[in-house]
Amino acid sequence: MGIFNFKRKNQTPKALHKNTELIGICSIPNHDEVNLVELVIEENVDDFDPGEITQEQKGHDKLDWQTAYNEKYLDENGSSIIGDDFDKPTGLNKFRVVFFFHYLDFNKPLICQYGLVEMNNQVTELSDRLKGIIKYESID
Repeated sequence: MGIFNFKRKNQTPKALHKNTELIGICSIPNHDEVNLVELVIEENVDDFDPGEITQEQKGHDKLDWQTAYNEKYLDENGSSIIGDDFDKPTGLNKFRVVFFFHYLDFNKPLICQYGLVEMNNQVTELSDRLKGIIKYESID
C-alpha cells in the first residue's frame, strides 16, 4: 500500500527533529490497520512534503514503505481544516498537520524530511474535535 514518492532520499535521517511535536495518534474505528497522526511542525509549510513521511520497513525497498496520506492542515487549535493535499496553505512557519498512516509501528520513529519523529504507543480514540472534521476514506 506504499505510495511511490520519487523524491525519497537515499539517506535516512538519523537525528530527531526537535521542531516537530507529536500531538497524538488516534485509532480509526473498524480499521485496525490505520491510525491518524497529528503533528505540529516549526518549519516553513511551503517546503513541507508529507509524501516524505514514512517509516522504515526492514526487507522492503524504500519506495514500498508506508507513507502519510490524505493529509489535512489544521488551524492552530486543531479545530478546523485550513488546507489539504490539493490546497496547501502557504507562508506559515509553524503548522499543524494530520494524516493517515497504515501499519504504524509504535516502536520505530517516523521519518520525515527534517529528521526523525519519536512515536509512542499511547493511541487514543478519535477526539470529538477531530471526529467533526476528519473522515477516513479507505484507499482500496
